[in-house]
Amino acid sequence: MLSLSGLSIGGCSVPKNPDGRENVTGTITLKGEPLRGMAGILFSPVEEGSDGGGQGQINAGSYALTGADGVKPGKYIVRITASVDFDIRTGKPADNTIQFGSEVPVDVVPPEFNKQSTIEFEVVAEGNNVFNYDIKTDFVPEMPKDAKTKEAIPL
Repeated sequence: MLSLSGLSIGGCSVPKNPDGRENVTGTITLKGEPLRGMAGILFSPVEEGSDGGGQGQINAGSYALTGADGVKPGKYIVRITASVDFDIRTGKPADNTIQFGSEVPVDVVPPEFNKQSTIEFEVVAEGNNVFNYDIKTDFVPEMPKDAKTKEAIPL
């Protein structure tokens, strides 16, 4: 019979995330209202060749990158995206009467907050990493002029 009563493992502790990633949470608003639609957030390392960035969905304005989906400590450019469906028959944001196949996604967040973003955030080790941001813009989303209008699809 094997007895482990005299065996002691000292100094071993399991880190909360073996990859060194930290939780990052927050709220994203657009003109003071929770960001809606198909929305996401991306933390891209500022330093070329670095890894450890993270991304996730924004749901009703809130997001949480946790555990293995967290972000390693470092400096990041934050990119925020969101789109809503427009009805190509009317050229207006879709509502509950839209017919399948008549939608086209339209960005509601302008490029200066995603593709051209210069928004920086530093994730710190064992810190309270909360990134809240209100997108202030006069940008008004419109259906692309090159989107083809479709006839109503018969039911």
